Amino acid sequence: MQRDQVRQIVTSQVYQSLADNNVQIKALPPSELQALINALADGVFAALVALEDESQPAVAARSATAAPVANATESDYVPEQMLWRGRPYLSIGTRYEVTNQRLRIIKGILGNVIEEIELIRVRDTRVKQHLGERMLDVGDITVISEDATMPETVLHNVSNPLEVRELIRKATIEERQRRGVLYREDVG
Repeated sequence: MQRDQVRQIVTSQVYQSLADNNVQIKALPPSELQALINALADGVFAALVALEDESQPAVAARSATAAPVANATESDYVPEQMLWRGRPYLSIGTRYEVTNQRLRIIKGILGNVIEEIELIRVRDTRVKQHLGERMLDVGDITVISEDATMPETVLHNVSNPLEVRELIRKATIEERQRRGVLYREDVG
């Protein structure tokens, strides 16, 4: 996304938000208010670029040691490898990680709360994006699992949500194959 597009989106959102809340800024001349909004948009653009730069190398190529092992048992050791790491759009205190064995949600800045879902427990995923999110290529990924403590988990504001969802799906299939787990669905 180009800087001018970000400026246009931020400008329209700021003015819309001011109008929705009946806020009138009379202390600043219009040109200075626009300069302030442009500075805000430039900050948002810089944050987007930094997040994009951070998430690009995060999708890792798998080495031969992490490849699915045919007819593997629980005792076969396959090292856990990071497949993807990301954060919700414009967030600081939450991180998401997908490895070849599990999905992690890490919350906190000074302290951490870590929630995990084993990939063999993932049943389904879905992606939800509204218009603004599609323009920024972010969205919410809902992971539906057999995990008793977290049957539905939402990864909010993920960059490239369709790509990440597909990565989770493929990693889930590979982990089931590696462990020899068959999925059976009861039909009603």
